[in-house]
This record gives sequence, C-alpha cells and structure tokens, in this order.
Amino acid sequence: MADGAATRCVLHLRGVISIFHAARHPHMQRRMLSRKRQFLFRAFPGFALLFLLLAGEISLRLFSPSLASPLLHEVTTDGTLWYEANRGFLQRYFPPDAPLVPELKTERFRKQKGTSVFRVFCIGESSMFGTPYAMNATIPSILRKQLRTLYPGREIEVLNFGAAAVNTNVILDLTKRLVDYHPDVMLLYAGHNEFYGPDGVGAAWIERVLPVVIPLKYGAYDIRLFALARTLLTGSQETDPRGERNLMKQVSRNSLVRLDSPEAARIFRRFESNLGEIARVCASREIPLIVSDVTSNILFPPFAYDTLTVPTGGTRAFSSIPPQFAAGDYAGLSRTLTDLLRFDSTNAFARYWLGRVRLATGDIGGGRDLLLMAKDDDLLKFRAPAEINAIIRRVCTANHVAFVSSDSLFSSLTPSGIPGDTLFWEHLHPNVRGYYEIACLYLREIIKLGLLGETTTPEGQRALLPFSMDSLSIPWLDLAHADLAMAFLTSRWPFRDYRPLSRVIGGADSALQSIATQVYHRTLDWNDGCYRTAVLFERKGLFREAETTYESLLENSPRNSLAMYLLGNLEKDQRHFPEAATWYRKSIAVNGAYEYPKIDLALIEINTGDWDEAIRQLNAADSLTRGKNEPMVRATICYGLSAAYANKGEFPAARRMVEESLRLFPSYQAALVLKRNLDTHR
Repeated sequence: MADGAATRCVLHLRGVISIFHAARHPHMQRRMLSRKRQFLFRAFPGFALLFLLLAGEISLRLFSPSLASPLLHEVTTDGTLWYEANRGFLQRYFPPDAPLVPELKTERFRKQKGTSVFRVFCIGESSMFGTPYAMNATIPSILRKQLRTLYPGREIEVLNFGAAAVNTNVILDLTKRLVDYHPDVMLLYAGHNEFYGPDGVGAAWIERVLPVVIPLKYGAYDIRLFALARTLLTGSQETDPRGERNLMKQVSRNSLVRLDSPEAARIFRRFESNLGEIARVCASREIPLIVSDVTSNILFPPFAYDTLTVPTGGTRAFSSIPPQFAAGDYAGLSRTLTDLLRFDSTNAFARYWLGRVRLATGDIGGGRDLLLMAKDDDLLKFRAPAEINAIIRRVCTANHVAFVSSDSLFSSLTPSGIPGDTLFWEHLHPNVRGYYEIACLYLREIIKLGLLGETTTPEGQRALLPFSMDSLSIPWLDLAHADLAMAFLTSRWPFRDYRPLSRVIGGADSALQSIATQVYHRTLDWNDGCYRTAVLFERKGLFREAETTYESLLENSPRNSLAMYLLGNLEKDQRHFPEAATWYRKSIAVNGAYEYPKIDLALIEINTGDWDEAIRQLNAADSLTRGKNEPMVRATICYGLSAAYANKGEFPAARRMVEESLRLFPSYQAALVLKRNLDTHR
C-alpha cells in the first residue's frame, strides 16, 4: 500500500510539473486562455439569467408588496399592533383553476404577547374549522369559552387555524409557520382528508415518487416571481369555504381507492411522516402538542362500492335491500347479503347492510364490526380508515405527544357504542353537541398537563359549562347558518338523495330566515346579522335569545363596546338596573368616545341617588355631542342634568337645563312633566 501511495504522489507531481512547463510556452497559454473564454461565453447567459431573476425578485419585494401572501398580516387598531390571519392564504395549496377555495377564519391576536396570555392554536381540517357552523359552535370557540370561565384571571386566546378540504400536507406547512408566534399549546384534529386533500391521491407523478417535492413546492409560493407568474397565468380566484365538496372532487380527480392498494399504502406512509414531522416541529420549539384521533358516523352508508353481478342477481338486489330493510325482513336480507359477500368479501355495500341487519337483530358486536369494515372498504375514502387512527396512536407514542381519543369518546356516548346521527350531521362532521364533547376532551387534557399552572379544575371556580346554547354563548344565527351550510354541502357530490334534518331555520319566521340567508351568502356581515337577529328577539320578548346573541359577539371580540352597550339596554328594558349599569360602565371603559352609554348610565345613577356621578357622565356626553346635529340626544342630556340638579336641590340650574331641553325638542314629554314639577318649587 505504501508503494502504491508513493506512485500516486509521483504521478501527481508530474502532472503539476507538466502544467507548469505548459504555462511557460506561449501556444499553451493561448490555448488555456481560449478555453477560459469559451467557458465564460457559455456560462454568461446562465449568470445573466440568474442576475435578472435575483434583481426581479428584489424589485418585486420592494415595489410590489401586494404579491406577498403571508399567513398573518400586521394590523393596527386603537394604537395596538395585531396579527390577523390572511383568509386567502390557502389558495397556494390548490389548483390554480380551482373555482372555489376554502378560507381561514379571520383570527386576530396581539403582536406583543402579554405575560398573562394563554395562547392556543387549533390546527386541522374541516371538523376543527367547525363545518357547518360559522362562529361560536366550533371546537376552538367552545374551548375558549370554557377556559375563560375557569380561568378569569388569565387572558385566553384560542385561535382557529383549521380549514376545510386540507390534509396534513398543508397542516405541516402551516405548523412550521405558526410555531413562530409563541403558542402555549397546539391542538390537532386531522385524518379524514388524507386521500382527497392537496397532493393526496390526486398528486402528480413526481410528488408520488418523491414526496420531498411537496414541501419544496409549498415553499416556492413564498417567492415573489413565482407568485407573479401564478397570478398572471390564473388571475384571481374566488374563495369560499362552501366549495369544499366540488373542490375535493377536482383535487382528488374523483379517484376510488381500495384499502389494500399500493395507493392507500402510500397515503398512510405520507400521513405517518407528516404527523411525525408536526410532532418534531412542535418539540423543537418546546410547544406542547395534543392530538386527537378522528371519529365518524359509522351508521352512514358507504359512498362508493363495487357493483356485483352474481347468479343471485347482485345488481338487482342492491336496489331492493334498503326497502327490504325498512320492511323488517331481516332474515331474508341476512341470507341475501351473506350470499353476496361470498362473491366479494370486501364489498362495502353488502357489509354495511348486513351490519345494519345484525344490529336490528340484537347482535351489537357483530353489527359494529361489519359497519367498521364497510367504512374502511368504502371506495370513496371521505371517512378515515381505521389505519389512520392506528397511525395517530403510534406516532403519539413514539414522539411522547399527548393523545386523546374522540373516537372512543363518541362510542361511549352512544348506547350501542356505535357513533351515529345523534352526534353527527352526515358522515363525519359533528353537530354542536359533538363539537362540545371534543372541546371538553381537549380542555381536560390541557388541565391534566398543567399548562395553565394547575393540574385540576381551579378551586373556587365552577365546573365545566354544561351543554347549553346560552351558557356557551352560541347564537341562533350560528345554528341557522349550519342548517343552510349543510343543506348546500349534502346537495352535491358525493352525496346522493341525502337531506339533513333542519334544526332551527325551518321553524323561524321569514324575517329571521332572511337575515340568516343573507349572512350565509355573505351579503350581510356576521356582526350585523347578529345585531339584527337580537333586535328581532328583543321585540318578541325573547330576551334570553337576544342576550346570548350579544354575548356571542363579545366572545369573538371582547372589546366590542357596542355589544356591551346593547346588553345594558337589554337589561334596562327588563328593569335589571344594576346589571344594566355594569354593562354601561364596561362599554364606557372600552370606548370613552361613545356618548350613549354615558347618558343611559347617568339616568340610572339619578334614580339610584348618585347625582354627582350622573352630572359628570352627562357633562362628558354633552362635550361629545357638541357640533353634531343631534337635538334629541342633547335634549336628553339636558333633561338628565335637570333631574340631577333638581334632586340635589339646585333648582335654578335644574330649570335652566329643562328649558334648554324643551328648546331643543319642544314635544319631549318627560321634560314637560319635569318642568311642571319644577314650576311648583318657585
């Protein structure tokens, strides 16, 4: 070996010497210089293109900020810097020609995180987003309400970054971005969309063979030149969460997948890799992660299955099975379905109806097993197969991630242990009761882990809020929105002849229905819809419904001074004066430039004997109305001041104020009565 090494050294030395000698000869020098020129000539276009691309990217970043599409925007309100979710951020993950793209919710949180803030980020698919509810009946909203009730001394932020039609390919990318914003815990609910979400079964060939391309592709969307090219080629696309079903049909290319196929195996591998990476990203920032498995309606029939052609007439038998089941011919059905399964032991349709027959005849265990297999063998995999939940458990165990089981919880909440229509709208979206139960499941785990500094429910505080629309601040409008959204979703692919039961909107009057429809179609803002429905409820004497609606606005925007003021009016109309005064004071504390709560609070204070404070509030209101053409408002202020001075025995001032009130509004009856009373004290 030593001799070989010596030989190589000699050869290397000779090579160096030959180059040295060559460099001394002019013709060799000219040849080497020519080669350098050829290299530079050939490389110049590449270097020039690289320079132009770099210059273009820098220019776009400097002069075209509109091309930026960050997950969060900075906004300023009342002198405070906030982060606000970019609702159109998800467009990057879907085909450029997609007609409808789901949106993020308009979440907002302070840029500067206070020491008392407990920040929760909720990530996942449509069930975490809250489909079909719009606002307060979702997992994040219910969790936030519970946490604020249990921990009134903490500032609770629960932000919903779930989205319809996404899977863990997208959720992983979102997680990498969200960990920069200092969450105290992240909650994940995902698994149903792995097959039909972005880059699932509809992925391109290169992404199937090299999954590493997927995150690289998502990262390219942050390059301004790429964003410009995408914009020029596709134009602006409409975004709307109601497009989930048709969008997923496009993304999936309407693919049917068998459970034992290589494609299913690829999806399972990708899901396990994504979930493990999500866990590692959170662990690298020391952010606790709580993951739930997913649950679905086992009693919902399969979407797609093989059509059997067998001697017993399988195709014909399929159409006759549902009416035969409805007629109660369980014995005959059992024979027919058993016969069909001899020809195709994994047929989802036959397994489903045989499972229903077993349940109807008292074989709960056998029926459950068949229904679970029917769900897994559904060729259109809109419900996660059992392997998805097995992967979730496996990854959580391997990465020491907190795990909770929504699937086990839902099974325990049904007498037969088979989740069905009592907790779901259709095949997989829970109803409001289902979302309540999942929110409480996450809540108990947060408390158990001591993430708020305690390992049990805080002493002296109430237990968890019970399931009630009023206690959870879920307004009628949210329930009506769900009726409309679910009717739309189930009227399209992949549903056939399925009509969900309307919960509230069917029994509402035309005025309420009109408001709900306008909000659903986005011709009316959500807050305006809440205000209008609350007014209608109050006119009908349905004060509790109106109060819940105003409280729902405050859950979403705790500094909503208008909602506070209207709650004060609601309490005043019910003659609950101390409660009304409390709400007026809260409104004034948030927005001191709003005169109406000052006026109404002062009128209450006059009646309770706090005359000096009433005069202070009325004078402050008077200064806010100067220069405005509001004679009735100023007449009310003067009337209040007159009443306060009269109660203090300062009658000249009282007469002066009541006369000013009547000058501004001569037919003001309360002022006329007060003036007559004051005239008796002359």
